[in-house]
Amino acid sequence: MAKLVPPAIVRGLMTKGCMGDFARGAAFNPDESVALVRWFARLLGERRADAGDLLVETLVTVLGTSAARHRGPQPLACAKGCAFCCYQKVSVNAVELFAVARQLRRARDLDRHRARLAARPERDYAAGKVFDAAKPCAFLVDEVCSIHPFRPSPCRIIVSYDARACAQRVADGNGLIPWPQAQEPIRRWLNTALWAALATQGLETRTYDLEAGTALLLADPGLEARWYAGDDGLAAAADPPLPAALRPEIDQLRALARL
Repeated sequence: MAKLVPPAIVRGLMTKGCMGDFARGAAFNPDESVALVRWFARLLGERRADAGDLLVETLVTVLGTSAARHRGPQPLACAKGCAFCCYQKVSVNAVELFAVARQLRRARDLDRHRARLAARPERDYAAGKVFDAAKPCAFLVDEVCSIHPFRPSPCRIIVSYDARACAQRVADGNGLIPWPQAQEPIRRWLNTALWAALATQGLETRTYDLEAGTALLLADPGLEARWYAGDDGLAAAADPPLPAALRPEIDQLRALARL
């Protein structure tokens, strides 16, 4: 079996980050976008755990290098023990869910993770409430993320310049959290590349609740293989379908990549 090696342009993204000039509103480099979606599609086409893990490694590495490249000189307020962002729902793609579950199955404290997931609180976002100080993430232990080394990309992209603003937002739901302006376009760019690759492979283009999805995967190790085969056993943890406004972006990128 041939070794899966990212193409040179993707390796460049992993070491240097994307080239977009967000201060001037410049679009992402189309060559970078095409290379990324083609690489994701190739990995998804393998339908294998190691290929999925390599996709996740590419995704989070490009996210990290791109965010660092475009962050600017102002220091972030985020630090160990600062867990205000861990009091909200986390929506994650299936491939990252599979990687998280795989890591947890190797953990010595797997039973504790299972117990915390089983005891997770019900979350009601019908009223538009994003943060809830009474409902921490099931993976938050003593105000520290217990899956921090392999946390999914949504948990990596949320950063802040002001911890006081985060505290206020969690406490009463008011106020804006100041963060680097490049974070959102980088997140959207990477997600669009992944959705385009998933669509190319005929796979589900949607997100799932991190806690509920992980619990399902830990209870049923065969679920990942069935998902790749077209049986969405994660449906019980699925979020609403992607907004229709994203479809043109996904289709445009697929056309650009000739996929």
